[in-house]
Amino acid sequence: MRISLVVFSLLLTIQSFAQAFSVRGHVSDIYGSALVGSTIQLGSQAVATDLDGNFLIPSVEGGEYVLAITYIGYESVNQKVFVNNNLDLHFHLKEDTTLLDQVVISSEGVQSIKNAEKVSNQKLIEQYAGSLAKTLEYVPGVNAMEIGAGSSKPIIRGLGFNRLAVAENGAKQEGQQWGADHGLEIDAFSTEEVEVIKGVGTIEYGSDAIAGVIKINNEKVPEVHSFNGSATLFGKTVNDSYGASVQLKAREDKFFFKVKATAQEYGDYRVPTEEIYYLGTIIPIYEGRMKNTAGKNVSLYGQVGYIDGSVKNVLSVSNVYEKSGFFPGAHGLPNITTVVHDGNHRNIGLPHQNVNHFKVTNNFTYDLTGKSKLNALFSFQNNKRQEKSIFHSHFENQTPPINDPNLELEFNLNTFDAAFKYEYLSDNNHKSVIGLQYTYQNNTIDGYGFLLPKFNRFVVGAFAIHEHYVNEQLTWEAGVRADYAEIHIKPFYDEVLYDYLIAKGHSHNFAADYAQRSHQTDRDFTSFNAMLGAKYAYTDKVKFAATIGTNFRFPTAIELASNGVHHGAFRHEKGNPNLDPEQGLAFDFRASYVGKNFKTTFSPYAYYFTNYIFLKPSGKFSVLPDSGQIYEYTQSEALITGFEWSVEQRFLESFAFKGVLEYIYNKQLMNGKSGNYPLPFTPPVNFYGELRHSFNDWKVFKRTELFVNGKWYAEQQRIAQGESITPSSYSFGAGVSSTIRLGNVEAKANLSATNIFNAKILNHMSFYRPLEIPELGRSIQLTIQVPF
Repeated sequence: MRISLVVFSLLLTIQSFAQAFSVRGHVSDIYGSALVGSTIQLGSQAVATDLDGNFLIPSVEGGEYVLAITYIGYESVNQKVFVNNNLDLHFHLKEDTTLLDQVVISSEGVQSIKNAEKVSNQKLIEQYAGSLAKTLEYVPGVNAMEIGAGSSKPIIRGLGFNRLAVAENGAKQEGQQWGADHGLEIDAFSTEEVEVIKGVGTIEYGSDAIAGVIKINNEKVPEVHSFNGSATLFGKTVNDSYGASVQLKAREDKFFFKVKATAQEYGDYRVPTEEIYYLGTIIPIYEGRMKNTAGKNVSLYGQVGYIDGSVKNVLSVSNVYEKSGFFPGAHGLPNITTVVHDGNHRNIGLPHQNVNHFKVTNNFTYDLTGKSKLNALFSFQNNKRQEKSIFHSHFENQTPPINDPNLELEFNLNTFDAAFKYEYLSDNNHKSVIGLQYTYQNNTIDGYGFLLPKFNRFVVGAFAIHEHYVNEQLTWEAGVRADYAEIHIKPFYDEVLYDYLIAKGHSHNFAADYAQRSHQTDRDFTSFNAMLGAKYAYTDKVKFAATIGTNFRFPTAIELASNGVHHGAFRHEKGNPNLDPEQGLAFDFRASYVGKNFKTTFSPYAYYFTNYIFLKPSGKFSVLPDSGQIYEYTQSEALITGFEWSVEQRFLESFAFKGVLEYIYNKQLMNGKSGNYPLPFTPPVNFYGELRHSFNDWKVFKRTELFVNGKWYAEQQRIAQGESITPSSYSFGAGVSSTIRLGNVEAKANLSATNIFNAKILNHMSFYRPLEIPELGRSIQLTIQVPF
């Protein structure tokens, strides 16, 4: 009997080794997000995960194997498996924290059809440059329009403002539309992950996404039964800033929460110049500081989530407040007396702005089946902005308002968003997405000045995207989108301006015509768009991707109906109620090579617009005080083309080099008799290079790195009407980062210096470029993060 059992067991073992079984599985990160394109090696067979993170090896003979899973940016898995029946495996890969810091782009940028690059929260903290947009400048194709030392606007391929969408947790961030002096109200420290999508792959986001999308994900789910957090301290010498950020997150089985808070205060920032030139007047800069550029900001963020099987719901609430001063010497007409040092570099006087951005988003996801899911997003935003300045700097002999007499402008914008999306993944690797989106906006105004009237606006859009993962080499994607929008702009009659003009001796008709600052305007717009894209892996190392499609953007209220002195932009801006939606064609191509120690990506692109909207000098001078020439919104055919080329090289085991070259060429086409001008705010040819050296661990210092970098801008001679030639410039930086381990505590410290030689650099994209105010002077920054 015992012998027969042994023989029977032996026969079963022999049979299991001879029989073929299937090995299937799923690969995701620790938060459950599928890692598309992961490589799975089992014996001599290799496959890649599909669009849902699944893999299948259909025929495996019984036996013992080593299963290897690799995905760039994550720790590899090498695990022994014994195959004696059909296996269904699940793997959760952890991010590889030992990768060299210069590798900031995850493999998603290579695997995806879209020209997309991800940046982690750790990288944002390590390279924090005062604002989110400025911190993202090292991503190829991204630049920042600085607004002082603590705020900036992102620009992709020379396109910014409402041609670049910023989406947080799926909801587009409102607040950029008011002009160049208004930054992005996003706290870089509380941002968990940023994905920069460039080019055509933005059809899901509709209007405002011509240049691309900065997609912010703050909904990463904590690990089960976890509680952790971090505290970060930071400071910078260029404006004597200091601040702190605290984050907490925890999860039991089904519920999780996050709490984040960041506060910062800064003084007047330093510039390497003694004077500036504005409207024919030389204005001194006392003690090398821009007077009244101090500020402070506070950001609060809370999140509650629930996960139970096929149901996931995440509720997020955030509030960002900022108060910052405007340089008084250029607010209106040049005024030397206002820039005399008042003995305090940290006070915030007049003129200044108060900004508050409150947002609530709720994301609900329901997995209908293993292959389909439904997502519903609801969002509310309140964006309130006040600009204050001394009342008497505008109209003579005008009686100040009783309440808040120094309130010049106030915009109070409420935005409601609702979006629904259905995703279906078929068995043969076809993925379909259908979506419906609705937005409603209401804007009210206040203040003794006028720039923009009240308005109501709503937009509804529907889109469909289909993606086919043909095989490990080829994936293609196609999408269509239809949109309809209405905007209703209220009239505004300026009695104060009427009295001012009559007092100046103008006729009743003349005064009444100019006093009608805004007329009743009711417009509706429609747009239909399509895109097609594909990626092809020629070899494991050489890959190509391309997208082509139409794009569009509905004109904003400020483009249709503004009519007043915008002191933040140093001019009188006048809207055009007859503007049509921007429409055009875009093409994006990407070729990449990834070797063992070398990586390069070349990405040319082209945009053609039939009716690009921009501000153009009219040649007419405004009758408003402190105004100058009128700039009118107009439209023209336009062409934008260029390329981004990045190179990364590791050598001598401990050294790494990264270089990024950017080139942009654009021009207006057929814009009247004086056409063929370049477009405004065009970045010049520029190159960024960085060299890093990694040290071996020594006592308490772990993963220590030393880096030096430099950025060069070519002379920008191709300028739009009203702009000035910007000379060539270069700057250098250096720094060191290390993880300090004391017992069970690891503190991450980063010490860096920018503009080491205190060079006078004019940035062609700077908000202050018309005033010839240079970039920030030499600065040393220290960041210390202690996780717990």
